[in-house]
Amino acid sequence: MSTQHLGGVDAFVDLRSPYSYLALGPARELSHRFGVPFDWWPFITDFRAAYGGEVEQRSSRDVAKVKYLYMDCRRLAKLQGLTIRSTVKLWDASLASQAFLFAKSRGRLWAFLDPMLAAFWRREFDLESAVALEGALVAAGLQASEWRDFQLGAGYRALEEALVHAESLGVFGAPTFVCEGELFWGGDRLDLLKAKFEQGLVNAKAADA
Repeated sequence: MSTQHLGGVDAFVDLRSPYSYLALGPARELSHRFGVPFDWWPFITDFRAAYGGEVEQRSSRDVAKVKYLYMDCRRLAKLQGLTIRSTVKLWDASLASQAFLFAKSRGRLWAFLDPMLAAFWRREFDLESAVALEGALVAAGLQASEWRDFQLGAGYRALEEALVHAESLGVFGAPTFVCEGELFWGGDRLDLLKAKFEQGLVNAKAADA
């Protein structure tokens, strides 16, 4: 089935967000099921502001909140057959987000992201390592020399443009899905996005009648 009367969806994910990771599979399934294209973008959340600064700076309340977050995510991950282990620091996702955009521009986004994120959430991948990221891109079938050129040239600008795009749409956190100007924040809002798609089908049938 196809919701041709709906536009596509801008999908924003933070590579360091367990909730973003958990939303990837269900969102891609939704896209496939309804024939609605998703345009995927990296987003960088201000986790320091959201969770009380660096790990050693957090209050007992902030620590309890983060512990619950990861307990919740592990329960949700188990339902999908995924592994999520709590991160040991606040990672800088800038370079990895540039790699995201590079892989996307070459049509190899999921060949790069799926294994890389699976390893990251098992604590087996250094998200800030230029060597590790280049290796993941090469494993996804991309050329190391093209990636290096992208880093030196368009990479930083592409990431800035992606973040400006997010801001222009009102995105403030990840994952967020934007369809026809309407925001759906969090993987637990995918049911509402699904309902919008279903209504699009109803409207399409009425228009064709």
